[in-house]
Amino acid sequence: MSVKTKLARQAVRTTAKHTAHGTASRFTRKPFRTITLLAIGAALGGLVGWLVGRSGDEGATPDPAAGAPASPAVVTTDNLTEQASETGAVS
Repeated sequence: MSVKTKLARQAVRTTAKHTAHGTASRFTRKPFRTITLLAIGAALGGLVGWLVGRSGDEGATPDPAAGAPASPAVVTTDNLTEQASETGAVS
């Protein structure tokens, strides 16, 4: 493991510990405020996630064959067999 990766992981670990300790400390001093803020954050995060999920496909239904590769069209000209790609280009 490189030094850069090791330092990055240590920074993430330290930040997570600091955040957890601060949240626990705040909860012991002001539990109602902490619970309220966490609930508001969770509700807003869920709402934003739901809106983002809905904005991608407006009214579209999933196509079961969408993951399957398209079969190429075969064009025959003067003893040559050429295949057309999805974009219409002939190879």
